[in-house]
Amino acid sequence: MLFCAVPILWAAVTDFRKRIIPDWTWIAVLLIGGASAFLFNTPYIPLLERILGLLLPGVTLLFLAVKYGGVGGGDIKLTAAMGFCFGLCGLVAILFFALLPASLYAKATKQKSVPLAVFLCVGFFVYAGLSRFS
Repeated sequence: MLFCAVPILWAAVTDFRKRIIPDWTWIAVLLIGGASAFLFNTPYIPLLERILGLLLPGVTLLFLAVKYGGVGGGDIKLTAAMGFCFGLCGLVAILFFALLPASLYAKATKQKSVPLAVFLCVGFFVYAGLSRFS
């Protein structure tokens, strides 16, 4: 899980500074998820849960981006890659810890678009910290 820390952290920094997410970050997370699913199988996350984690949030964010705007392509790809890496349940936990601070940030700064990778990074580290105790 901590192998994902570097690309997710880099995505957060570049999204905050430049409002872009480099492709190598989500590709690295996806590859780490694939390696953990097919090579190490540790921790065990069923393949179906990984596929659902890839597709459901990715399709949902893509729909929101097309219909309402405000969600960038990098956010969609990073969220989908994290969904495959951590599974749907893991991604739900990450989003739980990411979306409340993102909403508060948007309200405080009066912005319609926020650097979502920053908050996904926060959610990831909270999830990683909490999953260590379970």
